[in-house]
Amino acid sequence: MSRFALLAASALLLSCASAPRPRIMADVDAAAKGAQAEESRLLAPQAWAAAEALKARAEAAHRDGDPTSAQIASEHALAAYSHAFVLARLARAERTLEKANRALAQAKPTRADIDEKHRRVAAEAADLELRIRVAEDAVPLAPNAPASPEREKARLDAARALASQARLLCVATRLLDPKKDGVGAELDKLTELDRRLTGSPKATPIDAAIAARSSCLRLLTEARRPLAQASPAAGLSDALLSELARVGSLHPFRDDRGVVVTLRGLFDAKGGLTTEGKRVLEALGRTAKAHAAFPILVVVHGRGGDDARKKTLADALTAAGAGRVETASAGNAQPVVDPARAGSGPRNERIEIVFVAPAP
Repeated sequence: MSRFALLAASALLLSCASAPRPRIMADVDAAAKGAQAEESRLLAPQAWAAAEALKARAEAAHRDGDPTSAQIASEHALAAYSHAFVLARLARAERTLEKANRALAQAKPTRADIDEKHRRVAAEAADLELRIRVAEDAVPLAPNAPASPEREKARLDAARALASQARLLCVATRLLDPKKDGVGAELDKLTELDRRLTGSPKATPIDAAIAARSSCLRLLTEARRPLAQASPAAGLSDALLSELARVGSLHPFRDDRGVVVTLRGLFDAKGGLTTEGKRVLEALGRTAKAHAAFPILVVVHGRGGDDARKKTLADALTAAGAGRVETASAGNAQPVVDPARAGSGPRNERIEIVFVAPAP
């Protein structure tokens, strides 16, 4: 064979030899067989099919001896596989979220039922606690025998405070249920008791004062029972207490009557409401309007001549939206500090705005 013929045969063999396989094609093969491949095939089938088609195009280009096309198609295939992996993760996350939402939806009724039972038990416990207090107050006590003048004076002060508390409890009962049996009779008894306490009885009627408070508390408990039984989970007082706590510098608290706000310095030297007093009463009136189930009892503590002040207070609350408003005077029957102490007047003179609770 001539030298020319050998060179021609060698050139032909070189042209038939396979071109080197681009390195990126190995990366594409690894992506197609990796740990995420099966999940992507199941959760993102369209994106996976597109990546497979690009991989096949790269293989065909390589077989045809077109390394440039094989390189480009492999790069596109690798990007397509990555896209399929991302779509698969998103699909898995959506399935997990859907499963969690179903579990949450199934758990919500159970939680609501548990919350309802908890509130019901709490309401029943509050009602039972109040009944126990009423029963304890009603237990007959050994009659109090006359004592020393100092002790008798202390008994007289205590009896006046108990009688005042009893009257306010009965008035609160009347606000909740104007037709409640027994309230009128108890108020008549208290009027007679007040007459006895106004003087200086030889023997303080402390037992009668204790019995009067117990009776009025019992009547208030009975007036509340229908609403407590009809809607034990209402949480009315809790909602009101939280709302009042957010109004300015008020410091609301609870007692047997309901939710109470104590105010001082509402009136100026001429007996009119101060600017701050008007603002506070307007806020309380709006709150009363939003919680219409709570009638308002305004109690004036301190010096006499309260009629004008009571009317001013009631009018301000009503103008701001309060519905049922009733006023009462407690005088000095429930002092904060001993009235005999110097400077006790401003401490003892105060206004109570009582949101009478319709349920325990």
